[in-house]
Amino acid sequence: MNVCVYCSSSDRVDSVYFETARRLGKLLGERKNTLVYGGANVGPMLELANAVKESGGRVVSVIPKIVEEKGLVYTRSDERVITTTLQERRITMIKGSDVFIALPGGFGTLEEVTENLTMRQLGVHQKPLVLVNTRGFWDGLASFVRQLRLERFILPEHESLVHMAATPEEALEYLDHFVPGPLPDKWGLDQQKTRL
Repeated sequence: MNVCVYCSSSDRVDSVYFETARRLGKLLGERKNTLVYGGANVGPMLELANAVKESGGRVVSVIPKIVEEKGLVYTRSDERVITTTLQERRITMIKGSDVFIALPGGFGTLEEVTENLTMRQLGVHQKPLVLVNTRGFWDGLASFVRQLRLERFILPEHESLVHMAATPEEALEYLDHFVPGPLPDKWGLDQQKTRL
């Protein structure tokens, strides 16, 4: 299974986020999964990739040229994909993955999560996404999504697209048993959907 993981590339974050990335990477490697991720060699991203490799998994790095030019590329990748833009990187990661996990991260991670949720909402794909809520990191996003539902910017069924797990173990358990269900059309239209 190809598991896309969105996460931070900051060396400044608290050690608990490195530990979570390391734990997830170890679990993915032990399961012989393939990690599809942003390809950086810093922060929790580096911990994640190293743990996957050291535990027997494969690593596919999808790197935008802007990151490659800064010399921040993970050198132990089994496969490296260089993209021209950040947008191309995100779509490449989505197309090449079966499931998605988001660890705590910054603007880039938030962008990846919200784009993925939008694609699910619109029926572009039906692949599951789970957020590992280390130390309540994603609570603010859950609260915001709840407000979107209460203010009727999203349908009640779309709130369920934001699934939280307390640990990497819980995240993988959720993904292992995920069965896509029908979602109502955002606009209430009965239209053909494009699938990735």
